[in-house]
Amino acid sequence: MPTLPAAGAVVKSGVCEQYGLQPVPKSQQVGGGWPLFNIYSNLFINPGTLITSGMMVLSGLSFQATVSIQVVSVLVGMIPFLLLSRAGVRYGIPGQVLCRAVFGIRGARWITSILRLLCSIYWFAFQTAAGALAIETILRNCFQWHFPLWGISLVFAVFQGAVAIAGYVHLKWLSVFSFPVKLAIFILLALFLFHAGGEGATPSAILYVEELHWSWALAALWFNTIVSTCFTCVTDASDFTRYTRSQRSLLIGTLSGSFAGTLIAASFGAYAVIAGGAEVINPFETITRLQPNSLVIALMVLVIFLDNWTINVINLYTGGLSLCNAFDKLGRFRATVIVTVIAALLSCFPEIISDYVRHMGTIGTLFAPVTGILLVWYFYDFKMVDLPSLYTDEGKYWYVRGFNLFACLLIPLMFFIGQYLPDSVMPTVILMIITSFTYYLMMLLRSRLASFDVIRISQR
Repeated sequence: MPTLPAAGAVVKSGVCEQYGLQPVPKSQQVGGGWPLFNIYSNLFINPGTLITSGMMVLSGLSFQATVSIQVVSVLVGMIPFLLLSRAGVRYGIPGQVLCRAVFGIRGARWITSILRLLCSIYWFAFQTAAGALAIETILRNCFQWHFPLWGISLVFAVFQGAVAIAGYVHLKWLSVFSFPVKLAIFILLALFLFHAGGEGATPSAILYVEELHWSWALAALWFNTIVSTCFTCVTDASDFTRYTRSQRSLLIGTLSGSFAGTLIAASFGAYAVIAGGAEVINPFETITRLQPNSLVIALMVLVIFLDNWTINVINLYTGGLSLCNAFDKLGRFRATVIVTVIAALLSCFPEIISDYVRHMGTIGTLFAPVTGILLVWYFYDFKMVDLPSLYTDEGKYWYVRGFNLFACLLIPLMFFIGQYLPDSVMPTVILMIITSFTYYLMMLLRSRLASFDVIRISQR
């Protein structure tokens, strides 16, 4: 196992982010709230948010309901993420290394890292397929060019993978450049829809559509789905706060970026789909049907590429870290290449979009117990992390042969229970609460037994 580097030491990893799984020295933690705002606003302005907003509209939800559910779900789902992000500021370590303190050295390697790796691959494929769907729409409606969707997805995936392998330093510059450009493009495209879409694109028409309304059953289903997407990120929450200088910057940058990104993407996605008659989930389908000029086409292409770049660079970055944590001899460069190849092949299957709600329901039941365990650990042991023990088989985080058995066994147990919970009760949230309470009782029992042992020893 690797040992902690000396202060300021650099762990070389090819062309990837230089510290890898090692702690970022305090001297390098100079970032403020603005870089985080750019990262998280770009994280939520993506093809996935646009497409899921269209899905919500087609399921029967109004514009107001769609945007409200998206924003509230993200803000609620980001609470555990925000708390665990503090590990990046305090210790400079990535989330998968932090998980070693909770699930054990091997538990983090073979359970949480593998889970997060699979999610990173899935999210890369989903975002790529969503972006490819938009590109296919432009080519078909604007140029009468017909290409198979799988072919567009594959080319688009390889292109993004080449960018992602360049690493986190380039991601920061790309994020700073991307957000204001995407915001301006969405404003211009909305103005185009407003002027070219006729009466169906006016604010009154968008806000008051008789067929679209509020539904508790649909709200619960989509709240559970979106919260599940946020929970899939808790194991790598600190990955992008390792260079942040203060908790205040973390709070301001993360919350404002998440709110702004979700609000912009959900509003535009729902608006465009409703303006097109609520017939398709793809907001770009509406725009291309209006026979846009060359400027509008260029704007659509640019925003699609920027959307996928910023979100999928993050997916491959976290996926590469997770694979490195599971198999540390691979190195960041080879790990990222492996993740790129697998995710690119998966993006060729359109079912990854059509079965999105079902996939998220399943993934949510896996990450709900992980989130619940991490939250209890946070309130018990967050301020007492032993950094050297995170990097050795002989430290306090070795537990039982490298596993915190109770924490690791709770994951499959809660996943099994989750299969029998209906969507109307929001199973992801319920499972997180049940897991938190169960693990809290275990921690309480462990504390009482430890106190009892101390008393017995003192009496001898």
